[in-house]
Amino acid sequence: MAQLFSLAMEYRKENNGWLAFLEHWNIAIVAVLALATSQALGFFMQLQGTSWIWCFVVSFVFMIFGGVLIVYAKLPVYRSGRFFTFGLNSVPEHLRASYRWGWRAFLFGVVLALGLLLSTP
Repeated sequence: MAQLFSLAMEYRKENNGWLAFLEHWNIAIVAVLALATSQALGFFMQLQGTSWIWCFVVSFVFMIFGGVLIVYAKLPVYRSGRFFTFGLNSVPEHLRASYRWGWRAFLFGVVLALGLLLSTP
């Protein structure tokens, strides 16, 4: 029993208190996420006309910019003749940040474009 308790204490020590934070603020986090989701759904459902077109353009700019960053990071890998490599480990160390930001921008554009499916153009 003492070993089990010490393992639990070590686990809490290693994660810098995130477990305790989540235990105490779980309801508030869920409420904030529910409010943000509700606001986002309301925003996308009321889009129409010019604002819909601008949101469409912004989503495609993010997707294209993310794709460019991904290709820029993968270019040395493609030059070496390896075309079917996946993941962060296939990218050279000094280009990993651009690879990550490329995927973040691309996925943000995809989420924005999927949100446009909720609206009427």
